[in-house]
Amino acid sequence: QSTPQLFSKSALESNGARLFTHAVFEEFQEEYKCSTNTLTSRGFSESNNMELNTVKDALRNRNFIVQYNPGTLESSCTCKLFERRGVPCRHILWIYLGNGLDKIPESSFAKRWTKDALRDIKSNHKGCVGMGDVDIIDKKQIEMTKLWSEVHETMGVLIGREKEHVEDLCKLIKEFREKLLPSVPPMTKHQELEELLGCATNNEITILPPKISKNKGSGKRMLSNKAKAVACASKPERMCNNCKQMAHHDKRNCPNPFVERPPQNIDDEEEEEEEDEEEEEEENEDDELED
Repeated sequence: QSTPQLFSKSALESNGARLFTHAVFEEFQEEYKCSTNTLTSRGFSESNNMELNTVKDALRNRNFIVQYNPGTLESSCTCKLFERRGVPCRHILWIYLGNGLDKIPESSFAKRWTKDALRDIKSNHKGCVGMGDVDIIDKKQIEMTKLWSEVHETMGVLIGREKEHVEDLCKLIKEFREKLLPSVPPMTKHQELEELLGCATNNEITILPPKISKNKGSGKRMLSNKAKAVACASKPERMCNNCKQMAHHDKRNCPNPFVERPPQNIDDEEEEEEEDEEEEEEENEDDELED
């Protein structure tokens, strides 16, 4: 990557340009500009090999306290920009400039924002790729990184080549793996699941029947037409005032058409009404007995 345009000739800014990616360097450069123009000192003290600097930020009109260890070059600020973004804030850079540092300490930036972040890839014993710290990478891990680079380059070369070349590479890798690994039978799915969970699974599973619940109104069913006809046939027959026949119906639900009769006197009509009322009472009593 090319070097971005610098704001000054400071060695600290040049180091940030070589260290950070272009996008992160723009944020770092903005903090560096503010550290040279908008900050002033408002106090200084020492405690337990730590320097406590009170810095006034003119843009925010606030005071911030920066802790700085001259021995380890570790620093922290109450603005907490580094904890949030992984980039040193303007207040910490102001302290670095005051102490004449020409290089950003490793404790003041996150390695994920650097240009060399992808070069710190390491491989674990399972072949997984992860991010590593430059300080703890040993020779074996560096060789593993080179091996992954060779594999990636070889796969790029194989694109568009003949099928035989791919088969030859697979055969070589398989032979080399069989030479390194002992003859261990493959694990079953059950064993793979136990290794993934880190505990043994229970082979016996007891499933209890669900609890029976009764809903309101359960246990009562509707009668079919056949059942209604059987129940009606078991009732005693009675005289219908409409058709004047002994049947299982009355005047209200008589299947015969209405039969006109000659007018009767008032006493006959009253007797007929009393008979209808008696029939209705008998029918209601029969319904209650059925329920």
